Amino acid sequence: MAAGNWTPELVELAGAIDLFGAPGRHSPWMTWEQLQAADPDVIVIAPCGFDLARTEGEMYWLTGRPGWRDLRAVRTGRVYLADGNQYFNRPGPRVVETFEALVEMLYPERAPARLRGQAWRRYAPKSDASSSVTE
Repeated sequence: MAAGNWTPELVELAGAIDLFGAPGRHSPWMTWEQLQAADPDVIVIAPCGFDLARTEGEMYWLTGRPGWRDLRAVRTGRVYLADGNQYFNRPGPRVVETFEALVEMLYPERAPARLRGQAWRRYAPKSDASSSVTE
C-alpha cells in the first residue's frame, strides 16, 4: 500500500511529489510493477503498526524481489525506514514531527537530522548482498 490520508499532503508541503497517494484519500493498493514503473527518487517505508526495528526486520519482503536493486532510490541510497506506528500512521500532534522527519529525509543537506534514529533511519544494503540500516 502507498501512503494516504494526510501523508500525501505532508509530502507536498515538504516540496516533493507523492507518486501514488492523494491528499484526503485512503491509502491506495499498489503493485510491485507500479513501483518499478514509477522508479521513485525517494522511498519511505512506514508500515502501519510497525516501529523501526520491525520495519527493518521485514525488509526482506522488498529486498528479495527481482528488480529491487535496480530502483533509483535504492541505487542512490534514498530509501528510508520510518516508525509508522508512532509517526506516519497516526493523526494528531505528531503530524508536525512526521512533517519534520520527511523534510529531514528529503533535504538532508538543509535540515538537521533531529528525528533520525527515533522517527526514521536511512536504509543501506550491506556489501554482502544482505541488508542493514544505518543512521
